[in-house]
Amino acid sequence: MHATDSRGRSPAFLQPQNGNSHRSSGYVPGKVVPLRPPPPPKSQASAKLTSIRQEARATFAFSPEEQQAQRESRKQKRHKNTFICFAITSFSFFVALAIILGISSKYAPDENCPDQNPRLRNWDPGQDSAKQVVIKEGDMFRLTSDATVNSVVIQDGGLLVFGDDKDGSRNITLRTRYILIKDGGALHIGAEKCRYKSKATIALYGRSDEGESMPTFGKKFIGVEAGGTLELHGAQKTSWTLLTRTLHSSGLTFGSYAFEKDFSRGLNVRVIDQDTAKILESERFDTHEYHNESRRLEEFLRVQDPGRIVAIAVGDSAAKSLLQGTIQMIQDRLGSNLIQGLGYRQAWALVGVIDGGNTSCNESVRNYENHSSGGKALAQREFYTVDGQKFAVTAYSEWIEGVSLSGFRVEVMDGVKLHLLDDVSSWKPGEQIVVASTDYSMYQAEEFTLLPCPECSPFQVKVKETPQFLHMGEIVDGVDMRAEVGILTRNVVIRGEMEDSCYAENQCQFFDYDTFGGHVMVMRNFTSVHLSYAELEHLGQQHLGRYPVHFHLCGDVDYKGGYRQGTFVDGLSIHHSFSRCITVHGTNGLLIKDTIGFDTLGHCFFLEDGVEQRNTFFHNLGLLTKPGTLLPTDRNNSMCTAMREKVFGNYVPVPATDCMMLEYGIYSTRNLLESPVDCSSWRNQNSLHWVYFITTGSIQVLRFADNGIGLTFASDGSFPSDEGSSQEVSESLFVGESRNYGFQGGQNKYVGTGGIDQKPRTLPRNRTFPIRGFQIYDGPIHLTKCTFKKYVPTPDRYTSAVGFLMKNSWQITPRNNISLVKFGPHVSLNVFFGKPGPWFEDCELDGDKNSIFHDVDGSVTGYKDAYVGRMDNYLIRHPSCVNMTKWNAVICSGNYAQVYVQTWSTQNLTMTIARDEYPSSPMVLRGINQKAAFPQYQPVIMLEKGYTVHWNGPAPKIAFLYLINFNKNDWIRVGLCYPSNTSFQVTFGFFQRHNGSLSKMEEYEPVHSLAELQKKQSERKFYFDSGTGLLFLYLKAKSHRIGHSYCSSQGCERVKIQATTDSKAISNCMAKAYPQYYKKPSALKRMPSMLTGLCQGCGTQQVVFTSDPHESYLPVQFQSPSKAELQRGAPSVISVNGTDFTLRSAGVLLLIVDACGVPFRLTEKKIFSLADVSRMEEYLKAGIPPRSVVLLSTRGEIKQLNISDSLVPLGLAKPAHLYNKGSTIFLGFSGNFKPSWTKLFTSPAGQGLGLLEQFIPLQLDEYGCPRAGTVRRRDLELLKQLQKHIRD
Repeated sequence: MHATDSRGRSPAFLQPQNGNSHRSSGYVPGKVVPLRPPPPPKSQASAKLTSIRQEARATFAFSPEEQQAQRESRKQKRHKNTFICFAITSFSFFVALAIILGISSKYAPDENCPDQNPRLRNWDPGQDSAKQVVIKEGDMFRLTSDATVNSVVIQDGGLLVFGDDKDGSRNITLRTRYILIKDGGALHIGAEKCRYKSKATIALYGRSDEGESMPTFGKKFIGVEAGGTLELHGAQKTSWTLLTRTLHSSGLTFGSYAFEKDFSRGLNVRVIDQDTAKILESERFDTHEYHNESRRLEEFLRVQDPGRIVAIAVGDSAAKSLLQGTIQMIQDRLGSNLIQGLGYRQAWALVGVIDGGNTSCNESVRNYENHSSGGKALAQREFYTVDGQKFAVTAYSEWIEGVSLSGFRVEVMDGVKLHLLDDVSSWKPGEQIVVASTDYSMYQAEEFTLLPCPECSPFQVKVKETPQFLHMGEIVDGVDMRAEVGILTRNVVIRGEMEDSCYAENQCQFFDYDTFGGHVMVMRNFTSVHLSYAELEHLGQQHLGRYPVHFHLCGDVDYKGGYRQGTFVDGLSIHHSFSRCITVHGTNGLLIKDTIGFDTLGHCFFLEDGVEQRNTFFHNLGLLTKPGTLLPTDRNNSMCTAMREKVFGNYVPVPATDCMMLEYGIYSTRNLLESPVDCSSWRNQNSLHWVYFITTGSIQVLRFADNGIGLTFASDGSFPSDEGSSQEVSESLFVGESRNYGFQGGQNKYVGTGGIDQKPRTLPRNRTFPIRGFQIYDGPIHLTKCTFKKYVPTPDRYTSAVGFLMKNSWQITPRNNISLVKFGPHVSLNVFFGKPGPWFEDCELDGDKNSIFHDVDGSVTGYKDAYVGRMDNYLIRHPSCVNMTKWNAVICSGNYAQVYVQTWSTQNLTMTIARDEYPSSPMVLRGINQKAAFPQYQPVIMLEKGYTVHWNGPAPKIAFLYLINFNKNDWIRVGLCYPSNTSFQVTFGFFQRHNGSLSKMEEYEPVHSLAELQKKQSERKFYFDSGTGLLFLYLKAKSHRIGHSYCSSQGCERVKIQATTDSKAISNCMAKAYPQYYKKPSALKRMPSMLTGLCQGCGTQQVVFTSDPHESYLPVQFQSPSKAELQRGAPSVISVNGTDFTLRSAGVLLLIVDACGVPFRLTEKKIFSLADVSRMEEYLKAGIPPRSVVLLSTRGEIKQLNISDSLVPLGLAKPAHLYNKGSTIFLGFSGNFKPSWTKLFTSPAGQGLGLLEQFIPLQLDEYGCPRAGTVRRRDLELLKQLQKHIRD
């Protein structure tokens, strides 16, 4: 039972079982401290006695009558005085009460705010870098101004609190080499219920080669030891969110434009789309030399559509042959006033709008004198795109020292607007944000400064800098590729002060900048540590144990450790750091939530030993993790090979295996992952996911796109060290090459063509790298209910939905299963087994040759219950097998298992295994490691067949044969080649992997003929044919195998062969064995017929995979054919949630969908023919109900689509130019909210828009939708349960 204070409340901290008794004095959250002590109470008896004595003295000298009269008089006076006093007292009380209430409402302390503790004394230590401050018992300080000291030690109940103001006007910086908090000491900046409002900064200064190094903590740190309290709580804000509209390079959809050229004689003209800022036409008219050029310019301007932006700049000279008709055209259509008087070599520039009149025209002219124009003729006008982005068009012309220059610019103005998923009204101008890369290179992450934006909604911000790269803000091909956007700025800051460059022993051979930052380290038995909404910049050091936030061997830091309020890290911004972000080492029960780690060296969020438990990572963001030196898996290639400390002997590390081991991995040391994994991976150069399971694991709801390799499953090892595992992935989506084409730059190394449209795009590796969706390795795996899209090869590379690990010497099991998978129309290779060439090399390693999987239901091959292996593998074939040359595969029926062969003391020995039915096509196996003392071979074999085994050297004197994946009574016959004078001892036993022992051992006995052996195949017999040199025996499983184990429930059934011979001859008996033991090929299991029809229930049932799965998204596709396709009869289609709505005649198809209905509900479908198009504007303005999604698609060329004004209330920022378009597609919303997904797409006359896909969120609160019921958020439920433990 908890102890309580005088008010009956529980204390804020329950003593940890492993802690000490120190706790902070002074401020205790939740406890009211009075302004001043009340006056001491008076004794009632004493007061009464005093009154009696006074009254007795007053009545001593009068007669009884007089006394009676005086008593009556006094009694009346007392009544009168009492009334007067009561009235005065009451009036005074109410006046005083009003004053006190007025004052208290302004100045009353908040019991939750640490800086308002009345016991605190203001503290100003000044600027003294030599001062060593010790805050001890009785010291309760409020820091109120900037200070510089050498160090701060807070101990023995000492308290340091940063002062604050309600209006947030303070700005306090404490500079120190270190802060150590221990033994009841406490440091507070704000509190969870009273967040700090001003700006507080702790600046940790000092070099690595100067000053004192403290035990345990080193230098430049904030350290919390046993009994210490650290509470940092900045202003709460949305930590990070997602883009909801793609942010283009330069801020414009088609990019910015810049052109400059010297002596480009004549009138240089650019035509710009007023809706998108796209350059439509670029021409030069030499009106100085040729009259025909003037006429061509006149015609050029005559045919331009009204509203187009036109920019003109003179190069050299343009007036000599400029005809009056052309001048008049420029005046009439562009509103120019200066063109009429344009003279020889005058610099003139104009920006105007076709048919916009004089008010739309901006122009400038400069005279030519002495080879100079005396300045620049510059014209500029500002415009807005239909998306609301402001841009400027600039034209200029000038002469500089005899050189004529002319040029144009199209660029954003006054910042770039970002559209975001969440309410970011807590983000303020001047703060820094980061937008994540959505391409292969993490270096495309960009930082921006927020600008004031009074016109922005709570879901929008404006940034100062111009984007350099493309950042996706869409769900692409069903995969959420929206860039993460995080706020880096906080008002509570811990910052390391840095030198200008690297120095001393700080790995300067790898870094040219200072990496010796500060660090925060928390040790066991602390009293209380809670960090929320603080900014940590320039922290971490390239030394073990020195990280921005490090919980070091703290044990249990939640309720199990005795902490009533569990320890948490919430809403931190850790950026530009030098060693990880948060390290959890030997610490359990920590909550890390809403934290950003940006631009660090080495792994960001780090569980150091892997034995840590109950730590929760919730809604965190890590990006731009650069190579560091601490651990091999932190290092890049150069670090890996250069850092030789602790490397054995002369060994040179191999980067691919010794260092950069995993880009991302899930490693389970338990029997089962507690819950399925749900995550996305896209735009990874190799394989983002390598998933390891020791025994059993299940992964669901994954989405992969644009990866070199989407997903690889791997077991913890191979037989005999691995007992066998079950690995399953289901309900997942794999996309080969999506509509995210990427953007060159930011250390993107590879560019080429690809995708279904074979357009230029960034690539995961070079142009020959074989892209694979799901990669099979080890096993057994089960891939089920998954969908594959857009795996299209190119002339330079293979691209397949399913593939195998290349250059694989490891095991592959026939128990790999695939079922209920679906392949989209743009998957050219369902499976590919590799071919000799780039990346695959000679394809001759053991794992390459034995690649195989089981097509359980025929969803891969069309043949149910079939096995798929490499086409040249004759160990698994029969005459009815079907070759798939395109896949380099063969499809067969049958039953399959493996034989694990191990030989002793036979280095560099190659094993050849031949099936009796195909002796001319043996398989040659090199072994897993030819240089090992115990080579291992593991061929996949068809059961109930005969095989012979041969060697390229002397036969091994000791060989072990293990039955792998054999079920009870499964068998094969093997004949092993030995010299004819060999004697044998053959034994059987059950090998126990866990201790290496043998049980139920039996001796094999020889028989005199193969016929006798065949009759006794269930017995332990062998036959040696000395004529051919073959030792025959049957490998037949006696026990049941359970689940996915490699071996039987009794252990691994093993045969040991000890051979005695003095022969050193090569043991290859192929020439003698065949044709004597040849068998006619046959199929023991009939080949199934090929399936017809669609696979029912195949593929993932989930269409959209997003980062907010609690929201419902409506998939919409538009098929917009070109003029040529229309002539071939191609329809125009709007597909909504898989339902097609077709338009086959010229006109407009309009669909109205309820934005609040889930699943989707179509409220109206309307078709406007060419004759009825004029009536559509009225319908759009008045006929669409609120809270509706508007989907519009045209068919055929509509010269004047008069609906521009009516699209503005539905989402456009301004009326669009809709003249002479080939196709128009519009997505809009009817309501009081303008969502970011509203879009307009148009194409030039004669062209279509092809296939467009959009995913529209439904039932958003911003639509004004009534919620039918509470949407279950399992993630928040789990977090709430966790926080209940933390708070209780």
